[in-house]
Amino acid sequence: TQDAAGLDALAQEFSAQPDDPLYLRIAEDRLAKALPDEVGEIDLMRQYEVSRSTLRKVLARIQKEGWIEKSIGHGWVFQPMIDSNAAYEENYLFRAALQSERFRVDPEALARLRREQENIAAGGYESMTPIELFEANSGFHEVLAGWAGNRFILQSLRRANQLRRLVEYRHAASGREARLVQIVEHLAILEAIEAGNMAKAATLMRQHLEGARQAKVVARNVFA
Repeated sequence: TQDAAGLDALAQEFSAQPDDPLYLRIAEDRLAKALPDEVGEIDLMRQYEVSRSTLRKVLARIQKEGWIEKSIGHGWVFQPMIDSNAAYEENYLFRAALQSERFRVDPEALARLRREQENIAAGGYESMTPIELFEANSGFHEVLAGWAGNRFILQSLRRANQLRRLVEYRHAASGREARLVQIVEHLAILEAIEAGNMAKAATLMRQHLEGARQAKVVARNVFA
C-alpha cells in the first residue's frame, strides 16, 4: 500500500543487525574480553537472564560458526577468533587463491556475480545496509574460492568470514565510497577471469586485499 521509497527506514531497522540480541551480546562481550575462555551454562543464564533453551539455541549457532566448542558437562570453551588488529590482519594474508591449477570458472555463477556487483556499483552501495554490503563482499570471495577446486581453501575462507563478520557488525559504519572502490576492484578481477588472464586476476586480487588491509588495519585501529 506504500511506495517502496518510503520504506527505507523500516528496511534499515530490520536488516541492519542480525536478528538475535543474545547472539550480539555474547559476541560483543567476547570481543571486549568480558567473557573468559571457559564458561558454564548456569553462569551465562544468570549473566544474560535467559532460559537454558534460549541460551543453548544461541550457543548451537555459535558452535556452528566455529568460535565455541562444548566441553565436559555443561561448560563451553571459546575458540580463537578475530579479536585484535593482528588477528584481523592475518585474515587478509591468505584469502587469494586464483592461480590454482584446478581453478575452474562456472559461467552462470560468473554472470550472476557480475550482475550483482554491477548493481551495487550502479547505486546499490548507497542504499544497502552495511551488513548487506559485507555479505555481498564475503560472498564474492567465497564464490571465487570455490572455483579454486580446493575444499580446504573454501572451508578456511568461510570460517574466516564467519569470524570477520563479528568485527564488521561491530564496525559497520564504514564509508560508502570505500565500499564503491571495493566493488570496482571486484569487477576488474571478474573481467580478468572472464578473459582467462589468471595472472592479472591474481595480481588484482593481491592489490585488492592489500588495499583493504591497509585501509582497515594499518590506517585505523579496527578495535579502537
